[in-house]
Amino acid sequence: MAKRGPKKKRVNTSHGGVEPLRSQNIMIGGHRTSMRLEPSMWDALEDIGRREGMTVNRLCTQIKERIEEQARRKGIKPEDADVTLTSAVRVFIASYYRRACTEDGHQRAGHGGSDPFVGTPFELPSADDNEGAKTAVAAGGSFPAPGPTQAAPARPGLEA
Repeated sequence: MAKRGPKKKRVNTSHGGVEPLRSQNIMIGGHRTSMRLEPSMWDALEDIGRREGMTVNRLCTQIKERIEEQARRKGIKPEDADVTLTSAVRVFIASYYRRACTEDGHQRAGHGGSDPFVGTPFELPSADDNEGAKTAVAAGGSFPAPGPTQAAPARPGLEA
């Protein structure tokens, strides 16, 4: 019989662009479940939680409670609602950041210059860029917050 050991960990060597979905266990109302999101979405969720003073688990629990309450207000049983938690989390993240957008923030981010991909994971390196990554954003796969640059607090367990 073949010896079974731990599966080999897949090493992601991509530098920029969109990365594959990553599963992560979370606690929703005291129950463990898993959710699959893009790494940049997990980063955004952690950033929002840090900014709002709550854990990712608490934030996701509140999102779930909100979708259940919205279903009840529409006369639908929460378990019959056609909205997944993962989808609701993505919509929440986009809505949270859209609400924070200002014209000044858009200008600082370089938006409106006819290339909407500048400063995003979809930015392609220029032809004369031999290193393959034009900006730290493309290399890191996350979006910078507008305004003065501050060092983000270290996230436990996520050291490089």
